[in-house]
Amino acid sequence: MEPIILASGSLRRQEYFKLLGLPFNIMPSYVDETAPAELSPREHAEHIANRKVKKILEVLEGRLPLWILGADTIISIDNTIFGKPADRQEAYHMLKTFSGRTHEVITAMALYVGREKRIATKAVSSTVRFSHLRDDEIEWYLDTGEWQGVAGGYQIQALAACFISHIEGSYSGIVGLPIHEFYGMLRENGYPYGA
Repeated sequence: MEPIILASGSLRRQEYFKLLGLPFNIMPSYVDETAPAELSPREHAEHIANRKVKKILEVLEGRLPLWILGADTIISIDNTIFGKPADRQEAYHMLKTFSGRTHEVITAMALYVGREKRIATKAVSSTVRFSHLRDDEIEWYLDTGEWQGVAGGYQIQALAACFISHIEGSYSGIVGLPIHEFYGMLRENGYPYGA
């Protein structure tokens, strides 16, 4: 199979690539994760995922690979976008905002198809309902450090699962890579899966 450049340092995305048996090279794409204010949350995530792929193409300077995947996960509630918290205080504010409410988790994928020199984009939306959190529960969670480097300041696949009463949509998408939709993108774009 042809290797895919994974434009991400996310351990969760790497685990999913391994699960799918995909050969990959890790090349984190450090980009400014702000987007034009007029974009919807879905468009925001797609914009950042595309930007990550384009950054890798710039870095490679004409040595074009066959495949690159950029992905971005954001959280939206009341049309406010939550990315990765910058510090503990911001993570606290995020968790307090999610407490007792339902929010949307959007993971956008941008797949560079080298043979055609184009980028295919897809976004997957899921919803997550948090139970009501006491301040001491939030502080306990923040003490674990799990909030660092992840959208919304929580990891559904770890201790934050204690706080989640309901999800609808793609669990793997909430974690950071919607496997079903990613596999479909590969098939639709001619990836030689199994070859």
